[in-house]
Amino acid sequence: MSMRLSIAALVLFISLYALIFPVFEKQRYPVKMDQARELILPPFVVKVMSLEFRTVTADFLFARTSQYYGGRSYRPGTWSKSDYRWLYNNLIVATDLDPYFEDPYYFANAVFTWSANDYNNANSLLARGTAARTWDWQLPFYLGFNKFYFQHDNKGGADDLLIAAKRPGAWVSLPTLAARLYSNAGRTENAIDFLQIFSKNETNLKIKASYEIRLDALKRILYLERAVSRYKDKNGRLPRNIQALVRSGIINNIPEDPYGGKFYLNRDGSIKTTSKLALPANPEKK
Repeated sequence: MSMRLSIAALVLFISLYALIFPVFEKQRYPVKMDQARELILPPFVVKVMSLEFRTVTADFLFARTSQYYGGRSYRPGTWSKSDYRWLYNNLIVATDLDPYFEDPYYFANAVFTWSANDYNNANSLLARGTAARTWDWQLPFYLGFNKFYFQHDNKGGADDLLIAAKRPGAWVSLPTLAARLYSNAGRTENAIDFLQIFSKNETNLKIKASYEIRLDALKRILYLERAVSRYKDKNGRLPRNIQALVRSGIINNIPEDPYGGKFYLNRDGSIKTTSKLALPANPEKK
């Protein structure tokens, strides 16, 4: 009899726990995330406190930073400038402790460019990594891409590509790509070349998929840009709108924007899209 009562009590306890735990965890999570963001000591203080264990401390700081980011990245729109500043300061301390530690540099580039649109902080850490890891060609390559693609600094981007080209294992066509940036020619083609390298070297499937979508969109933009150029050569002027390319027989149809927007012809003759090459905040909601 006592055995049956014990089993019944255990079943009741498990059932109640299963009902209560999700509510408890939901209430506990914001507190847990707030506690994760702790005070960051100045780098020189952390260096003194770390003694001969600087690389271990750098590993810990980076693990804490990436865990905090990963714990909140599934909630878009909840990040503030102070959150990104906290991430940046942690990465600065980690790379001060161990300037050869590659992960913080690549993590910073992924987060601060594509998520935060903070190209200065991304480039600051990439420049730091480029100076420390003198054998790594990808850091100056990413730095050059950011300057070209996000900041429209063709010369700065080309300078960094040439630095990358001189390092072991660098892509053999980097000098050619740098020359094209110096000449300010083929912006869309250059972006495609960059992103093809990104996609080829990316191991994170989610990030790789985002590169592939952007590549697809840029190739469609390039297709339309070339159609506009053919129209201008044939008629001596720009088309009034993108539909004129179809009416004139230059192209059969206007391709769809993989981001869900609509391509259109800007006043200066460039091809734009209403999506601004960004997925909607809630793609499941039409």
